[in-house]
Amino acid sequence: MSKPNRKVIRLQQMRAQRATAAKTQFVDVVFEADGVEETCTFPTQDNWPLEVIEEVEEKGGNANLNVLREIATPHEAFDRLVKVAHLTVGELKEIIEEMDGEAGTTAGEDSGSSTSSESTQGPSAPTSSGTTQAAA
Repeated sequence: MSKPNRKVIRLQQMRAQRATAAKTQFVDVVFEADGVEETCTFPTQDNWPLEVIEEVEEKGGNANLNVLREIATPHEAFDRLVKVAHLTVGELKEIIEEMDGEAGTTAGEDSGSSTSSESTQGPSAPTSSGTTQAAA
């Protein structure tokens, strides 16, 4: 008995689809500390566990850094990346962009969101250029 204005998403099925569609699920940051090469591994942003984000927000402090520390494997490697390798804000932003950009999921395409975005983009371009030319 499904309702006509409702879409049903089965979590297990969605996870299986995302797992097969994902290109990169983890980003490894390799750095040198005390002459030894170390690796700190982060899951891509689409794979961050929400319960970790909730726990970090409850604790307070800098939520962004604490979330990264909690999702990093091993946790101590993140601390060493910050303190020993002297990670900068710019480098951290680039790492986060890598985590965000490497997810590679195509779940939105199946739901028809790409079709709706194309139809939105199509009419807006001629209308704005037509209005500008008419005003000039």
